This record gives sequence, C-alpha cells and structure tokens, in this order.
Amino acid sequence: MNEKDLSLFKLLLAADIGTVRFFRLLERFGDTESILKASKRDIVSVDGIGPTIADAVLNSSNSNKAEKEFETAIKNNIKIVFYSNSDYPKPLKELVDKPLVLYIKGSILEKDFDSISIVGSRRISNYGKTVTSEFASYFAKKGITIISGLARGVDSQAHITALENKSRTVAVLGNGLLTNYPPENAKLQEKISQYGAVISEFPLYKQPDRGTFPRRNRIIAGFSRTTLITEAALGSGALITARFCAEYGKDVFAIPGNIYSSVSKGTNELIQSGAFIALSPHDMADQLGWIPKDKTAKTTKLPVLDKLESEVLTLIENDSMGLPPDLIAQKLNIGISEMAAVLLKLEINGLIKTTPGQIYVRVY
Repeated sequence: MNEKDLSLFKLLLAADIGTVRFFRLLERFGDTESILKASKRDIVSVDGIGPTIADAVLNSSNSNKAEKEFETAIKNNIKIVFYSNSDYPKPLKELVDKPLVLYIKGSILEKDFDSISIVGSRRISNYGKTVTSEFASYFAKKGITIISGLARGVDSQAHITALENKSRTVAVLGNGLLTNYPPENAKLQEKISQYGAVISEFPLYKQPDRGTFPRRNRIIAGFSRTTLITEAALGSGALITARFCAEYGKDVFAIPGNIYSSVSKGTNELIQSGAFIALSPHDMADQLGWIPKDKTAKTTKLPVLDKLESEVLTLIENDSMGLPPDLIAQKLNIGISEMAAVLLKLEINGLIKTTPGQIYVRVY
C-alpha cells in the first residue's frame, strides 16, 4: 500500500465520514495527506464536519490502526481496493454515493458487471423459495452472475442456487468480512469467495446494525445491471434496494404473489408502482437482451397430455402457492396412486416440480 492509499485508509478508518463529507474535505485541502496534517480549526470549517469527526481525523495520523487492518486483510486473503484504484468495480465508480473503499475476498471479473441481483424477504415462504430458485437457476445456467446480500431467506437461496448450478455469485455484506452474519451462513460465505466474491465497505470486524444494511443495499443496486425482488413484505430491506435502483436509473423486476400473503405485499406494491412484472425468467431475460434473437428455446413444444394430466396441470398452475397431492386428488375425486402416476409423468416432462413439504408447483 503506497503512502497516498495509506493516508486515505487512515482517514476512512478514523471516522465514518461518508462520501459527501470526504469529497468536501478533499476539495478544501487538495489531498488526503493534507487533510491529516490540517488543524482542527480548519477541519471544522468544512461544511458537515463537527468537532468529534475533526478529533478523530487528527488522531488518525499518529495511529497504526490502518496498518494493522491492512495486515489482517492480507493474512485472510482479503484485498482492499480504493475508489481511485484501477481495479475498483466500474459500475460503482459513477455513483455519487460510491463506497470509498471495498474489502474483497475472492475475485471480481468483468462479466460480473452484467449481472442480476436477486433479493427479498428473510422470512421466505415455499412459494418464495420456489420462484427464487427457478429464476436464479435459469440465469445461472446462462452464465449470468447472481448478486445478493447473504441474508437469510431469499438472499441465501439465490446464492445457493447459483453455486448449485456452478455459476458465479457475489455477496455484498452489511458487516465486516471477518464478522460472520448471519452466523449460520459462515460456510456459505466461504464457498462464495471461492466461486465468486464476498465484498463489503466496512472494516473487517464491523458488526451489522440498522444503518449498515441500507448502505449494503445501495452497493447491490449499483453493482448489478438489474434487480429482481422475488418476495418481500412492505417493510423489507429489498424495497430499499429497489429504491436505489430507481435512483441509479436501473430496471427493477418483481414477482407477483398471493394478495393475502404478507411477504408478497411489497412485491405487489412495487409492480403497482411501476416495477416490471416478472412472470417467467425467459421473458425477463428476453426483455434484458440476454436471449439470442432467434429465441429457439421458446418454440419448444409441450408434450401431449391426456384429459386428467391437463386437469392436474391446470389446477397446479392456477394456485400460486402450489398444491399437495392429496388435495389435488380430492379436488379431482381420484385415488392417490393414480394421482402419483400423473404427477410423476408431469414432473418427468419438466412441467411441474416438488418443493419442500411435497408441494407441487408449475415450472415455466
């Protein structure tokens, strides 16, 4: 780390200055070395800088905190990249509120910038798990990098599906890279760093709090080309990601859900407010230009179905939450064994699939 980067790192670790105040300081003093050498009187003269931040800046010049943080990062195979470095992610460079520093474990590739972020509720339903897996799997198989926030629920399912399909995935954290949150995702976080990257703007041991997650969400929105919200309640942080996308001029897609389900109210409201409706991953990819113009995949013919098979498929198709076999059999007044044979054929033909709890849903 050269002297210029070291002085910048010291400044960023001294206090949570933020992008706007940092550039005000930079405009006033010219470079980070001069900021660290300035008097308290001169520092507080800058708009938005109070005595507390000024004291932190002054104390940072004699602190070895930055050197220790850098050494710890090296030991843990974590790269530290500043906004002025050539290897700083290109999509983030143009953001007014871009992170000034990124901690990266793993690798960031050029192809990761033409990516899709898939985010949503921590309290995921069977329906949410199904649609998240279906969309993430579709894009992963096309070689599209999946971006998400490593949170419980939709985020975790998106990362897991990408890895299952041997695709790249990038996790953006709302805490330091050496703080495992949520704790049960520690192994998943490590695996993501091996097949993609885990990134954060926060110091290595920073604990998450209510303020860190919105900041994480802006990076998710800024990093990816488009964002898909698969399932979200009205208070979900995924809606913050959607808002950042709108500010950055990026498309937002949302999957409609049951109007009576609390975890679908957020996505339904997004659609009502103008987000693109995501009815199938194929149509979404077509709209984004991720499908060749011949669209040969769309001309695939459905297998010939008899009357009972068609009725079963229609029942499943018309229930957004999916149906168990006993309820299907009851609705059509047929035996379970006969129903099992029909479901097996439909599943072999790729028209339906089983989700946790032996719930059958339509595959599009």
